[in-house]
Amino acid sequence: MNLTELAKKRRSYRKLEQISITPEIIKELVEIVEFSPSCDNKQPWRFIFVYDKDKLTELNEVFHEKNSWVKNASLLVAVFSNQDSGCNISDRDYYLFDTGIAVSYLILRATEMGLVAHPTSYYDEKKAKHILNLPEEMVLITILAIGKHSDSSEVILSPDQEKDERQRPRRLSLQYLSYLDRYVEDYEEDKKRIEKIFK
Repeated sequence: MNLTELAKKRRSYRKLEQISITPEIIKELVEIVEFSPSCDNKQPWRFIFVYDKDKLTELNEVFHEKNSWVKNASLLVAVFSNQDSGCNISDRDYYLFDTGIAVSYLILRATEMGLVAHPTSYYDEKKAKHILNLPEEMVLITILAIGKHSDSSEVILSPDQEKDERQRPRRLSLQYLSYLDRYVEDYEEDKKRIEKIFK
């Protein structure tokens, strides 16, 4: 499977079934991140792989009600870093950018392995950091929920989440997200410029 196929296959599914997480699975996910680029090779990303059943149950308590589906994840990966871990050039902090790239590597590798790696955002950071024994200065950027996709009706989702499960949510148009040579504020003008390369 090439990169384009992987990117198209990747989905943030919420319906997950339990699988056995082995040290080999974690090793595969850890090793791919070694090849992720970062400013000045600082490698500011840090991951905690949580797969112990009791620890998973404890960590599940930090999620907002709309993320109750996370309890079906077999592995939770806490992603954290801080400003001092990465580059700071002309008041531009790169640690979040670099960590985001590393997470994308991990997500694509999980997809290649037939797994779902869904980044979450609705959780109690303070409570999660306490459970994970994270120092105060660290930023808990996201928690990835990892498991195997399931079509089970036992996982209860909201109507919007159920819709997203059946079909990929609408993506913004390339004309809205991309520019050629310079930024163009007028959407229609930019659309005409971009369409030249999508004839």
